[in-house]
Amino acid sequence: MKLYYAKSPLMSCDIYPMQYGEQQCDNGYSFGPAVRNFYLIHYVYSGKGELHINNKTYKIHAGQFFLIYPKQTAYYKADDNNPWLYRWIEFDGSFSEKLMSVTGFSQENHVINDDNGVGSALKNIIDLGWTDYELIMIHFWSFIATLTKGKLLKKDENTAETYVSNAKNYIRSNIHKQITVSEIALFLNIDRSHLTRIFKNICGISTQQFIITLKMDIASQSLKKSSMTIKEVACSVGYDNQMEFTKLFKKHFQTTPTQWREKDGFEQSVNHYEPKQ
Repeated sequence: MKLYYAKSPLMSCDIYPMQYGEQQCDNGYSFGPAVRNFYLIHYVYSGKGELHINNKTYKIHAGQFFLIYPKQTAYYKADDNNPWLYRWIEFDGSFSEKLMSVTGFSQENHVINDDNGVGSALKNIIDLGWTDYELIMIHFWSFIATLTKGKLLKKDENTAETYVSNAKNYIRSNIHKQITVSEIALFLNIDRSHLTRIFKNICGISTQQFIITLKMDIASQSLKKSSMTIKEVACSVGYDNQMEFTKLFKKHFQTTPTQWREKDGFEQSVNHYEPKQ
């Protein structure tokens, strides 16, 4: 068995891999019943076996892959005479549920036939072994693109949810700059007031507040996990004026950047904000 964990401080709140690996199972090898905390996909490359989930039994063979949802009890077993070789990837993030619905998985359908090279895309990740997280993400997104067959881009291109999602992506990509709501609206080719309205409706906060909160959360992590000066941290999230940055930081966390750097309980404090998707 090979097993690798994906570790990085650069985790996205949308989707990210947790672990990946491969196993040539022995005759009759089984796992479970067990409950997974995250999304887990197994791809069968050779042999066969069966999956027991939601009071259903799936007979699975090479060229198929199956999904186990978080908090779902599952049991799977290799064939007694022709055990499977499978590779797997476990992932999580707020984007995961939508991703799975696009692929065709559901609580009633846990198995899909591969007709688009998903197996090759997953093998490319496992073949990386231990490597830089950024490289893992390159191959992980390639895997997702293969898995969805471009359906994510084709589906609901002009819905409010898509506009908000693209706005968030723009903000994250330009977090090191000064960002205005007007330039985001211009990028999306929609009216500024329309963006403001749908963003507040979907996220529960204004676009400007999302920008500030994200900048402050990134800055707070940089203060704890790097040796950058406060001025450098401020510049890294788009604030040339250190005094302005300090004022906003204190308003957000009720403490100054210097005090924050020395503060205990960092991990508990920084997780106070969970943007709605």
